[in-house]
Amino acid sequence: MAHKRVLYISYDGLTDPLGQSQIIPYLSGLSNKGYRITILSNEKPQNYHENKAVVEEKLEAANIQWKFTFYSNKPPVVSTAFGVRRMRKMAFHLAKKQSFDIIHCRSILATMVGDSVRKKLGGKLIFDIRGFWADERVEGGLWKLDNKLYNAIYTYFKKKEKEFFKTADAVITLTENAKNHVLEHFKTKENFQVVPCAVDLDHFNPDHLNQTLISDLKTKWGVQPDDFVLSYVGSLGTRYRLKEMLQFFKHLLTLEPKSKFLFITKSDTSQIYKYCDELKINTNKIIIDSCSYGEIPNYIAVSQASIFFIVTSFSGKAVSPTKQGEIMSLGLPIVCNANLGDSDTILKETNTGIVPPDYSDQSLKNSAEELLSFTTNAATIRAAANEYFALDKAVEKYHSVYKNL
Repeated sequence: MAHKRVLYISYDGLTDPLGQSQIIPYLSGLSNKGYRITILSNEKPQNYHENKAVVEEKLEAANIQWKFTFYSNKPPVVSTAFGVRRMRKMAFHLAKKQSFDIIHCRSILATMVGDSVRKKLGGKLIFDIRGFWADERVEGGLWKLDNKLYNAIYTYFKKKEKEFFKTADAVITLTENAKNHVLEHFKTKENFQVVPCAVDLDHFNPDHLNQTLISDLKTKWGVQPDDFVLSYVGSLGTRYRLKEMLQFFKHLLTLEPKSKFLFITKSDTSQIYKYCDELKINTNKIIIDSCSYGEIPNYIAVSQASIFFIVTSFSGKAVSPTKQGEIMSLGLPIVCNANLGDSDTILKETNTGIVPPDYSDQSLKNSAEELLSFTTNAATIRAAANEYFALDKAVEKYHSVYKNL
């Protein structure tokens, strides 16, 4: 168990917000249990230069080695193949210098790298799927299956996914919903673990908020003491139902004219204004800002509730939004769409949020009314976050997988 050497491969960067919230904390916990960890990641140049020092400090404190390649998305399609090839070359270089007992791969692209190393140099392979990646790209409109090239690419990745489910020494999913699908079609229960996106309860702790910063933000954004602020935190893209979230806000605004919608995002926000114009929402009611990972709790804390609507076709089975644990840890209720991984089930079972059954005007209006009269207190919501999303519990689940390999 102790002193096993682990090569952890991530196609995402440690200097990305998700790297800081979802990779480094887990691996720091595992390093404290005696595992000797080397991370191979794929860094976006801008994020790397902005956050390199912070990440290096955290990894040094956890005694974790870090190697990386640089990410590029140009030209489309080909860049991904080149990225995998660069990471594979680096992985072989690392594995030849020191043999790894465990090769833990975060996503299908990382597993394409790790599986090559396992086949030639040995080690136990963990397929940590994160999501049904190929299906996400189809359902998000990035890959059109009536295009022969994208159809062939989709077929290739689904074939690789099936292969990895069958040949990996362990499989990890984010949701019970995804686990049930995999067990039904590909895998036995042996060494299978569900680890939802966890939250650092200490970082997202209402008692640790910077009240001066929160007050300054309210002044900056023009938030009044009696305003009702709905927040959205994270990326905006093809997988997120931005228009429907704004439709919900429009109903909220009708019921409570002092409402505001706060977007905490580094994504392109032009679509927000486009839909506001289409839905006739006064953009004076919209606040858009961004911040570092360290400041996110204070930004979310300006709001009274948060929302996320995410596309829920087949790939939705595997979705575990990082933001869910973070928001609940701060004691805020969530408005979330139905049939999203395990998210809606958790909110319903713990009475910590609102789940509209669909996106009809009546359903969104009813849910807005429910939100304004929501009574579950912050302590109860935070307790539910601890039950489902606590970081230490996630580390123990990973530890149980590592021990069995």
